[in-house]
Amino acid sequence: MGAYRYMQELWRKKQSDVMRFLLRVRCWQYRQLSNLHRAPRPTRPDKARRLGYKAKQGGYFPMDLMLTAHHRC
Repeated sequence: MGAYRYMQELWRKKQSDVMRFLLRVRCWQYRQLSNLHRAPRPTRPDKARRLGYKAKQGGYFPMDLMLTAHHRC
């Protein structure tokens, strides 16, 4: 099984220990950043590749983080 297939399977099983840990760490990491920042790479590279993403120098992904009272990371 290739790396992208493995990542796709992880995202399907969101209640697995690996995904729960990964989402918890990412949520904490995003809270430390400003509301609008540049992400160095896509958060889901497998899906980004399916949608046509190619890693090129100089590209960036703007991330707008809006947290409300009822929606946490």
